[in-house]
Amino acid sequence: MKKFYNVLFFLALIGMFAFPVSVAAQTYRFNVDVMEVEAYIEDDGTLSLWYYLQFTNSNSADPIDFIDIGMPSSAYNLNAIQAEIDGKTISKIESSPYVPNGFALALENDAIPPGQTGVVTAWISGISNVLSQYDSGDREDYVNFQFTPTWFDPGFDRSTNTEYRMTIILPPGVGDDEGVYYTPQGWPGPDTPDDTGRTAAEERVYYSWYTDNADAHTKYLFGAAFPDRLIPEGLLITVPPQTTTPGIVSQPKGFFPSLLAFLSENCCCFGVFAFFIALISFVIYQATVGAKKRKMAYLPPKMKIEGNGIKRGLTAVEAAILMEQPMDKVFTMILFGVLKKEAAIVIEEEPLEVEVTKPLPEGLHPYEIDFLEAITLTGAKRRTAMQNLMVTLVNSISQKMKGFSRKETIAYYEDIMRRAWKMVEESDTPEVKSERYDQTMEWTMLDDQYQERTQRTFRSDPVFVPIWWPRYSPSYRRSIGGTVSNPVPAQTTSSGGSKVSLPNIPGSNFAANVINSTAAMSAGVIGNLTSFTNGITTRTNPIPVSSSSGSRGFRGGGGGSSCACACACAGCACACAGGGR
Repeated sequence: MKKFYNVLFFLALIGMFAFPVSVAAQTYRFNVDVMEVEAYIEDDGTLSLWYYLQFTNSNSADPIDFIDIGMPSSAYNLNAIQAEIDGKTISKIESSPYVPNGFALALENDAIPPGQTGVVTAWISGISNVLSQYDSGDREDYVNFQFTPTWFDPGFDRSTNTEYRMTIILPPGVGDDEGVYYTPQGWPGPDTPDDTGRTAAEERVYYSWYTDNADAHTKYLFGAAFPDRLIPEGLLITVPPQTTTPGIVSQPKGFFPSLLAFLSENCCCFGVFAFFIALISFVIYQATVGAKKRKMAYLPPKMKIEGNGIKRGLTAVEAAILMEQPMDKVFTMILFGVLKKEAAIVIEEEPLEVEVTKPLPEGLHPYEIDFLEAITLTGAKRRTAMQNLMVTLVNSISQKMKGFSRKETIAYYEDIMRRAWKMVEESDTPEVKSERYDQTMEWTMLDDQYQERTQRTFRSDPVFVPIWWPRYSPSYRRSIGGTVSNPVPAQTTSSGGSKVSLPNIPGSNFAANVINSTAAMSAGVIGNLTSFTNGITTRTNPIPVSSSSGSRGFRGGGGGSSCACACACAGCACACAGGGR
């Protein structure tokens, strides 16, 4: 019976491809609040692109069910595209019938409703025909790259204050004084990059421009140049790429009906066909799950090469990085750390708002100082600063782990975590349990099940709140009469002295606050966890570029607006784009 249902599933899958669906005219109005683009020039001469797009749909518009992204060249492969909407894989990707050299992302059940916000990310690798010879006589041995990121029809996009970041990452091997960047054209931000340097993983030179005064319907042109010795010969184009032909043409509408008719007349072929459909479906599933897991793996490969011995002396936060714990948990650990050191105080829990103590107390770790600087920013600036913090922290751990065994070191810190929990759980009284949990809190958070374990441990007993708790909980601070400047008011003892004497609270309430802190960090600071981590992974553990591509992704509907695109420079790689339909 199970096999019979599997056959029905595959027949239904075939039916999805076989019959075209008509789409009624719809109304689109949206803002692109945040737009981040990273253009990686690979050492084989191809281009890899990463897009982060935060849409806010208009209250009076239809759901955003299709997103079209323009490409700088027709030489790309749909199967090399990975995309997500709010952390969920977009499996239906096809060439856009409306945008030249563009592809369409079908959001399907995850369409962005009116009045709601959604985050779309896309990674496209293996784009060819994007480089040309440098057109200035003084650098004949240089390669030219100029690029216009995707934009949306101004009839759809109404954004005026988009937080926009564009980054160009040059190939490996470019020296500090060898790269050249161009003054952006049409760009409302500064002409010079606000961030330059080298990526943590491969130490590649990059240039990054930022402004919060852009929009998503204007064409901005960016560019850079580098020595041609860094890419294979014969890859340079001599004329601007054509932008009138889609990258990959969809199959004719009669393809699958004709195939089904053939199979009906040749039954012996049906079993073979069903086998291949099953195989393709399995590959799709494996690739989707594997891609998502990989985006959360932010350590560089060289860090996972086994050495000898244990690296002792790491903090709980550094151990969490070594274990590749989720970023929202790592940030929460840092937050608790700075609260304990009286370096900050939480003003609002949801959305999270933190006030930094001035002057800062002594004894802070470098990553804690970077955290305090980043947490006071807002929007894309804070998100970028948080990602930079993590890239620096990953790079620091990578240096510390040179020559040591990652496997043995993780086992060592997992043992510390287990002993910390044992010490808490075997405490004789609620007072001792509360004190020990306060002392070992960051280490207990290394447990993958720390949320469930915290609930179980404090479900019945009261918790004597730690001295720093009022700095974390505004509601508790108000209940004891504390203020931001004096979160823990002193109480007079019978002997005339003063001491801090905090009452206890129900353990279930305490556990809920600790657990919710991670969710508040994710929602109020970093946004979508997968997209945030992917922005780090592309710098610390980028996807290897391959000349071949797997069989992945469904083919389906698309949408957008028509547009034309032209570049003012020879060899310019120019993207033409449209919005959802």
